[in-house]
Amino acid sequence: MNATRISLDKRQRLVLATGLLLLGALLGALTGLLFEYIMSLFSFDGFFGVASHVGEPIGIIVLASVGFLLGLVGAGAIIAESLHADISDRDVQLTWKGASVRVRKDLISAIHLGTDLVLYSKNGVELARARAVNHSGLRCALIHHGYPTPSTEQVGEADFTTDLTALDEQEQRIAVARTRALKAGNMDIAEILRRQLAAKGVMSRDLKSGRMGTRTEFRRLDPFRPAVLTA
Repeated sequence: MNATRISLDKRQRLVLATGLLLLGALLGALTGLLFEYIMSLFSFDGFFGVASHVGEPIGIIVLASVGFLLGLVGAGAIIAESLHADISDRDVQLTWKGASVRVRKDLISAIHLGTDLVLYSKNGVELARARAVNHSGLRCALIHHGYPTPSTEQVGEADFTTDLTALDEQEQRIAVARTRALKAGNMDIAEILRRQLAAKGVMSRDLKSGRMGTRTEFRRLDPFRPAVLTA
């Protein structure tokens, strides 16, 4: 059956691309000015007459162009690594940052749509969790294909904690390994480890902590009955 693909919408892509392109060009120009200022403190005549004094335009334009190109590459990478959801009448496939998970429709009993997109089984196990994009598009596609109406409330919201002592020794090792994978940018490995925790009845979610940091919280199902997780 035909699937509906949802990713960053046009407005989000435009804002992201424009912001990074302008930021890259600005940083490049400022770097050019700084370079010319530093070189002006020494006996430097420039490269073939370029960047020989503060405010020399060609050197600034060259570095601004380099910054612009780096911004373009960065925007392309972010767009490519953001969530892509293929939603059909049969299943949901989520792909992001090298990780991928496919969940059959008949396994999904509830859906949370907020900062994350979370698919739940009947006994509360998280079958999939990924950072959501294009919320209106996701909501419309899920309803169109006959999935449960997404809710803004997370299952067991009050039960999440950062306390690892709530986990047994093996679960703690998996949790620590997953944190290392996240920090290293290995999202595919982190997703495999998330599924291992879910299979043991331990749900995990990652929240922003500060500008660049990430805080992981856990929630244990009690009592827990194993559920089928699909890859």
